[in-house]
Amino acid sequence: MRSVRLRLGLPEPYVHPMHAFVADTPGFRETRLRHWNPAVGEQNTLIFFVDGDDRAAYTDALADQPSILEYEVAPVEGQRGFHLAVTEDQRSADARLTTAFLGTGVVVVSPVVYRADRSVDVSLVGTSEELTTALEGVPSEISLDIERVRPYDGRLSDPTATLTPRQRTALDVAVELGYYANPRETTLEAVADELGCAPGTAAEHLRKAEATVLRRIVDAAPGARA
Repeated sequence: MRSVRLRLGLPEPYVHPMHAFVADTPGFRETRLRHWNPAVGEQNTLIFFVDGDDRAAYTDALADQPSILEYEVAPVEGQRGFHLAVTEDQRSADARLTTAFLGTGVVVVSPVVYRADRSVDVSLVGTSEELTTALEGVPSEISLDIERVRPYDGRLSDPTATLTPRQRTALDVAVELGYYANPRETTLEAVADELGCAPGTAAEHLRKAEATVLRRIVDAAPGARA
């Protein structure tokens, strides 16, 4: 089983109007499709994160789209951007693109990233044969760049997968005690006491765990690096 990261260059009419809105409007950076109904039909429910500053402008544009049936927007506490749940009639252009991945056996791994240059980053998982079939089914007018191919190891779905048991325990204890809270609610010495080790040993476990998790998140996330 292999993982492939793609960048799709979308010509009109494949660019969704709300993707174009984000690309063309100052203060908006990208949109991430995080969850969706895998049973693609005439209507679909999707959950996005929109990295943008003007929620009202976005919802005004959303309300003007005839394909949008329902939507709900929720702010993200303490950071820029907002969550969006939307139910939409599937556009014919979207159907032509998603058809390439249906019935091939591949799995689309979230998030799907809609970039400000109107391209889309997608990660797929499947056998070599399934991935080849899916890529061959992408409409010819869409440019396709294969950015990375590697054996699938679950790094995006579970970035803690390769932690040692001791590193995972140290991370769990630190989170539970509030070591990573803002403001911090405990000390390294308290984490070490809970682990039954010296503070220097606890710090080493946490440093290694942090480095592993952050490296895997940054390395695996679509759109993380140009």
